[in-house]
Amino acid sequence: MERVSDSRTLEHIICKILVAATTYFIWQERNNRLFSTLVRNAEALSKIIVDTVRLRIMGFKVSGEPKYDSILERWLISKNMTLEPG
Repeated sequence: MERVSDSRTLEHIICKILVAATTYFIWQERNNRLFSTLVRNAEALSKIIVDTVRLRIMGFKVSGEPKYDSILERWLISKNMTLEPG
């Protein structure tokens, strides 16, 4: 039996980041609805989650390895995409 929580493969790391980001933003939305008037719909919330995970993946140093190409394509990340500060 495979211990997924200890796995260091890129797929498992992304899954853990996705679960953490989803939990964080859903909890934030819950607090916003209870304690303020700010309300986002499900589509906006899912876009924020996906964009956050995509930005985190872009910070990984995997662009030169062909075995990660399918993962980068799935998350709509170009191999030569760079983040511009500012």
